[in-house]
Formats: sequence, C-alpha cells, structure tokens
Amino acid sequence: MILICRSFSVRHVAIGIAISFALLFWAADGVAQASRVGATVEGVVRDTSGAVIPTSKVTVYNPFTNQSRTVTADEQGFFRAEQLSVGTYEVRVEQTGFAPYRRSDVGASLGQTVHLAIVLAPASASEQVTVNAQPSPLDPSQSSVVSSVDQERIEELPVRSRNYLDFVLLAPGVSSSSITSGASGSTPLTGSGFTFGGLRSRSNNLSIDGLDNNDEYTGSSRTELSPEIVQEFQVVNNGLSAESGGASGGSINVITRSGTNTIHGDAFLFAQDGAFNARDPFETEFGKPSFRRFRAGFALGGPIVKDRTFYYAAIEQEHNRGQIGSDIDSAAASTINAFLATGAFPGLATRQITTAFSPIARAETEAAGKLDHQLTKNAALMLRYTFTNNKESGDAFNTNGLIDASARGSSFTSDNALSGSLTTVLGSEAVSDLRFQVATRHALLRTNEPFGPEIDIAGLVTFGRPYAGNSGRRENHYQASYTYSRTRGKHLWKVGGTVNRVTLRADVPDGFDGVYLFGSLGDFLAENPNQFRQTFGNSNVDFPVTSVGGFVQDHWSLAHQLTVDLGVRYDFERLPAGFNQDTNNLSPRIGLAWSPSPKWVFRAGYGVFFDRYVLANLTRAIEKDGSQAFDQVVDGNAAASLFAATQGGPSVAPVIGIAPSIFRPDPRMATPYSQQASAGAEYLLAKNLTLRADYLFVHGVKLPRTMNINLLLPAVLTLANASSLGVSNPTEQQIGREVFSPGRLDTQFGDIYVPQNSASSTYNGVSFTLNRRMSDELAFSASYTLSKTFDDASDFDEQPQNPFDLRKENAVSRQHQQQRFVFNALWELPIGDEEEKGRKSEESTSWLTQAFIHIEVAPILTLESGRPVNPLTGLDSNQSHAFPLSARPLGLGRDSLTTPTLATMDFRVLKYFPFGGVKRIDVVAEFFNLFNSANVSQINPIFGSSLTPMPGFTQPIAGTGTRQIQFSLDFEF
Repeated sequence: MILICRSFSVRHVAIGIAISFALLFWAADGVAQASRVGATVEGVVRDTSGAVIPTSKVTVYNPFTNQSRTVTADEQGFFRAEQLSVGTYEVRVEQTGFAPYRRSDVGASLGQTVHLAIVLAPASASEQVTVNAQPSPLDPSQSSVVSSVDQERIEELPVRSRNYLDFVLLAPGVSSSSITSGASGSTPLTGSGFTFGGLRSRSNNLSIDGLDNNDEYTGSSRTELSPEIVQEFQVVNNGLSAESGGASGGSINVITRSGTNTIHGDAFLFAQDGAFNARDPFETEFGKPSFRRFRAGFALGGPIVKDRTFYYAAIEQEHNRGQIGSDIDSAAASTINAFLATGAFPGLATRQITTAFSPIARAETEAAGKLDHQLTKNAALMLRYTFTNNKESGDAFNTNGLIDASARGSSFTSDNALSGSLTTVLGSEAVSDLRFQVATRHALLRTNEPFGPEIDIAGLVTFGRPYAGNSGRRENHYQASYTYSRTRGKHLWKVGGTVNRVTLRADVPDGFDGVYLFGSLGDFLAENPNQFRQTFGNSNVDFPVTSVGGFVQDHWSLAHQLTVDLGVRYDFERLPAGFNQDTNNLSPRIGLAWSPSPKWVFRAGYGVFFDRYVLANLTRAIEKDGSQAFDQVVDGNAAASLFAATQGGPSVAPVIGIAPSIFRPDPRMATPYSQQASAGAEYLLAKNLTLRADYLFVHGVKLPRTMNINLLLPAVLTLANASSLGVSNPTEQQIGREVFSPGRLDTQFGDIYVPQNSASSTYNGVSFTLNRRMSDELAFSASYTLSKTFDDASDFDEQPQNPFDLRKENAVSRQHQQQRFVFNALWELPIGDEEEKGRKSEESTSWLTQAFIHIEVAPILTLESGRPVNPLTGLDSNQSHAFPLSARPLGLGRDSLTTPTLATMDFRVLKYFPFGGVKRIDVVAEFFNLFNSANVSQINPIFGSSLTPMPGFTQPIAGTGTRQIQFSLDFEF
C-alpha cells in the first residue's frame, strides 16, 4: 500500500495524493491539527426552520480575562474564530430580528476545533436564548491521530518525578523508549524517552508554545517545566498538518498557563523516605538503601493591568539523597578486589569494586515566568522566560546492574530560554502569528572514576572510567517562525516558515583513557585482554547547523460531513562542511475526516515526515577524522602485550605500528524520513463517552546507522586457518563463525566508520481507546495497542555483525512492544454529596461522612509486553571492530531475547479541606508500583565465548522500581 520513494519533489506529491485518495474509499483516521498553539471555534448560524442566517455577529468571550474575539458569519452562515487561547469561553450571537444567543462553558482544548450548531429564535419569541450544554466530544474535522492531556490530569494523576511528560505514555500507540544494553561502547546519551510508530526516541519533536524545545545533540527534550505552569499538552502520533516539521516520529505540543483577572496560585511540598519503600529484589546487598526526597514550590498568576496585562510564574526545587545497589556477583567482586589489593596492575586507577550501597543525589530547580499583554484589541504579545538547573550525582547514566559505581556517572544541565510571540487578528478572516526564541543549554557528564581505563569483563562487571561519559557541551538556539492563516468560505489556509540555527561547542573525549575487553574473570587475572581500544588527539568540536522549513496548508470543509486537509512542506538542514547537503526534502500531507452521522467520524491520512540530524552522530565524524583525532584498536596477543607494558593503564601515546581508525562522512548522506498512513473510526457511545479504533503504518527510511567500510570479506574460521585470520587462540564461539582478517581495503587505516543512512524500519499497529470526559466528578481513559516493529538498526551508533550481510540484521526492533494497555482515571468519591446539596452544617453531618467527604482517587494501571534484547558474546568475536559490540552467539539472531512482561499500578489518593471559594488544602499520598511487582527492565545479554551460556545469561540486572510512597501538601488559593 505504501511506496518507498528514493526521490522526492513531484513524485512524492503525486504518490501522497494518490495513496490518500485511495484511502478515502478504503476506510476513512486521526485532526489535521487546527493549531499547535491554540484552539478554534466554528459553526453555522441557522434559524428555527433550518435556514442559514448570514452576516451574524459572533463574539467569543473569555470571562476570565474579559477579552473577546468578534467575527462575522459569511453568506452561508458559517463562522470561524481560530488561534484562540486554550480555555473556556462564552459564545454570543447577535442578528437583527432575532433574540440574542448565549452559550456558556464552551471548552476549547489545544488543537481542537469546537463545532457549534447555533439556532436563533425570533426576537418576538424570546428575550435571549441561553445554552449550557457542552459540545459533542467528537471532532468531525479532525484527521490526525491525536491525544490530549489536560490540566486536571497533569495536576491530579500520580507522577513519580514531577515530570509532566511522563503522561505522554497515557496515549495509545506510544511506548517508552528501549533501554540500552549497557554493552561496552553504548552511548550514555538518552533520547526523548518515547517511541512513536516504532521510530527512535531521538526522532520526536517537543514544542512549548509553538517553539522547539529539543536537545539537538541527543534528540531529547531541553528545558523542563514545572507542571504548575503547564496548561495542557497534545500528543500527536500521526500529525498530518504541514505546519509540523523536524521530526519523523511523533510530536508533543505543550501550552503554558496564563494569568487571569483573578489572583490564583498554590504552594506545595512533597516528601519521600526510603523507610516506606519496598526492597529491590534485584539488588545483592542486604537491607534497603536509604533515600530521602523533598520537593517544594509555588505558583502565582493574576493581573498586572486588569483586562490587559497578565502574569503567571512557577518555581520548584528538589533535593534528594540516597543509595543504590548493584547486581554484580559478590564472589567475582571479592576475587577482583583481593587480586587488586596485591598491587596488581598499578596502571589501573580503580582499585576496588563496590560491594556495598553507593551514594546518589539530585538537586533540581525549575522556574518559569510568563507575561501576556494585549497591545491593542487585535494584537497580543507574549513573553516567557524559563530556567532549569539539574544536577544528578552518582547515578545519572550507565545504570546497568553489572556496572560498578566507578563506571557510573553524574550530570549537570543548565537551560535558559527566552521566547515570545506576537499574534495579530486581521479582521474576521485572518490571523498573523510571529514567534521567536533564544535559548542555551550547558550540559556536563562526568564519570565517578575520572581516570581510565575501562575494564569490561564480559557478562560479569564493568569498572573504571567508561569509554563514554566525560563530556561537556553548550548548545545555543536561535529560532523564528511565522504563520499566516486566512479563512475563505469553507477553506482555512495557512502558510508559514521557520528558521532555527543551533551552534554547538563540545568537548567529547570518548575513549581517550582506553578500554580493555576481557572474555572471562580468568582472562583478567591472567592479564589476557581480547581487545584494547583508545582515542588520541583533540576532542573539541565547534560547528553550527541551520534548519529552514516552509509549508502551505488548506483545511477544507468540502461538505457538511467531509473535511479534507491538504498540505505540502519543505525542510532543509545545512550541515557543516564535508557533509552532503540533502535538498530533496519535500513532504506532502493529506488527511480526511468524514462524519456520516453525529455519532460517527471516519478518518484517513498519509504524510511524509523528515527528521533532524542527531548532532552527536555528526560530532564523531568531525572529531575523529584522522587529522584531529583517531582511534587505535589492538586485538589478541598484541592487546595482552600492551596491557602488560602499561601495567593495566591507558597508553600515554599512540602505539607505533597500529594504523589509525577514523570516522568519515558518507558522501551520499541523506535526511532520514518516515512515511505514515493511518485509518480509523470514532463512535459516540454516550453523551461523554467515545470509543476510537486506529490503524497506523509507519515506514522509516534512510535511518542512521554506523558501518565499517574498510573490512575485507570475512571467512569461516577453522583451527586450520585461525592464525591466517589473526586469531591465535580461537574461542568456541569463533570456530565456525565468519571472521574478518586483519587486512584492510585501505591499508592507511585500521577501520573507517561511516555514519550512513542505510537502515529502515516498519511499524504496523492498531489501537483502541475508550475515553470519558469529566462529568459528575468522573473521567477515565483506557487504551490498548497491538503492534509489530521491525528494523535493521535501532540507533545511530549500532553496527551490523557483518556489513556484507545486512539481511541478517532485519529483526524485531529494540523499539518493538507487542502489546500495551494503559488505564487512568480521576474520580471524586460520591460521599457527602447529598449533605452538600442540602447545605447541611458540619455539626449535623456524621463523623463517617466527614472522614470520607472530599476524597479524590487517581489510578494509572499499565500492562505491557517485554522488550527485545540483542544477545552478545561480550567480545569482538568476529573481529569486525564494531563498537558498541555487535557479535552475537552462534545460533541466536539479532534482538532475539525478550524481557518479561511488566505490570504497574500507580495510585494517588487526595483529601481536600475547603476554606471557602477556591481556597483549599490538599493532603495527598501517592503509591508507585502499588503491588510491588518485580518488573524487569534489563536482562544480562552476554552469552559468553563458550558454546554454553554464562550462568548470568538472560538473568535480570535492573528493574523499573519497587513500591515507593510519597506524601504531599498543597495549598491552593
């Protein structure tokens, strides 16, 4: 059904349009978003006979700020007020000869189009028509696969880290990103934490108030916000609007809160103590680790000038201290410690494996302030400043249970961002929106052991200074975007563009203190490493990238029951000199929404989505180019000789006679992209209850991977040819395996690693969502996703086992999660309702009612399949010099292991004490992993170098966390 295009431009557009119109007749899925920063209210004005009433005056009024937008209905009675701030409105309609019409409590969510059917009564029949009913929860013009998380869920659902983005996982079709295996050479750089459509977590886009908030070096998010200043956010699995760009995966659009004419705020304190937590079943130490956490903050919003200028600010700080254990075999640790205590290997900086709990700590500050000012009746200015300062000590990365405390690390991250917007209403038909930001991120990673080398004993322990994890960088971001939208009849046209310049200064000394790989504890004690690797040269880089994008979009109400979204987008990212500049990045988008009745909406869509380049991937090719820096890799007996010569330490200078290994840009390097097609239906089961079914197909194309292009063809190793292949003492896992000889195509270099765009992925998924919007103090959502993801590389640094046989790399992806079920709810217990309705005094209310009145509960239940894990021998068994390691055990395919199923129940219970008006005190208890399920997040993937697996193979080495209990107080006013 989906065609893979190797060229773009006109061919891309033709394919997109043809496929999309075919989908319309096959089945009709998910809005093109009405807006990434606001909402839309539209409708048709009719009289009691059903005839349209043209030129009616329609006013959309915000009672909290006393601001309004007035539009005029066209000749067909149709009106549209777009780019409205998210909130609750009152809609008023006036027309000569008819009674005034007023509809209150019209909620407008982010990206939503609220449809109103307005009926005016003759002036003689009524003085005023007042309607209080909520509009239908169905959006008949929505063509994308979209889920919204409103302010109430952000404030009331349990969240362990106070990170509102954790709620992204409530959306169907979204999974948490896979955890790296911890194999030697694995990057400590995390992505966004989420995978959409089986694509990588580095391929998503997070925007705050319409501006990018991405860490371009890692693909993660940047500035963190206090949940107190987050108004709402939208999770877009398949966003068909051409307005969205810069991500081949999903988008998360966040809107911050604004002040109103009423002063409002809250102050809060969270506390947690390890005495209330359960013991981790995967830790080998006796007892429970200590842990104490405190988080306090406040938020305040209100008017500076009534009806015109408003402010909102929030700040919170966290301090925690605790301990963490490990899963390192105690007997192995004792043997190593006793051996090192004899003075062995004096060049090795780390002299002891930690067998007791090791300390961890965290200190974080999140602050944000927002100013909204109505310049004129039709022009609004917004300015926002955000600041984040986060320091994690002892356990910020390399958290695999087999990694010693010496090889774990700390991080320090500081973010500052100033952003703003100028929104101008140009009459009844047009809106102009200019946005800009200046931001900077300073990030440091430091390993607990500052001196090398790293010692990796396959499947048992990793200690010393790790290969990666000692780096510092500064990203500066400068972005401007402009969007012009205009309503013409049943068309909403949008045209716009964005420019985003990012400059990177970084010091990345990965590998500069060396790595020794050992096949077993016996090999370590015998001073017999299998391989040594070290980097030499200058580790500093300084370069910019500039992204430019433009789009045209038409949201066309083709008929009363049919909406078509047509758009095209162009993206270009200028890379540093030496990289190919890919200009063929034209992406068509089309979405369809058909509503044959008020209870049904069918949707379909297709789009092409271009990604960004991960700057960490570019950095390797710029830094280790052979002239600035390079690697040296030594195998077998030569590695053992070097280990003896350095007495277990790193080499102080390049080894004479060893050719340098380098990185080189691919001359055909192209922008990664995805093709996405969706189809689905939504049904209104009851007034506030909907059921949705969605199918999503995603094909990732030209995805990044790393290839060693300097290898000669491998040969099957036997005892007879082992020496000719450079293997003096072959292991059982090497005999009968294809092994690469020491010879090279270009004899000037040992290895030439090329960041290529030759990987691909395929995702097929279906999801079902049952959603009840808040009514009678109850709201809930349940979603189930069944999916399958295949790829042949799951991250930019993954290398194939055999570069000459890439077909064997095609397997289930690390991003694959076959099944996932999530349920969440908000419910205020219906106890004491009758007493309150009857206005009974507290004295006449029973003590039992007093005890249980004003109690709210909020559960999150998550059931999910395990994740694929790539089995490894733990050594470079085929001598491909792939790093991270890629050699798999004989008979086991890529990603052929799986972690166990996970089940988690988080639960929040709150009792509030009202003090009149909006004043109240909340007393809260939160339980994470309430039933203390032993959820495994990582297993030991190391098989070993024998034909029988090591004792620890596939055994759990890390979990998602034991039961934890957190208490808090919150005063709202």
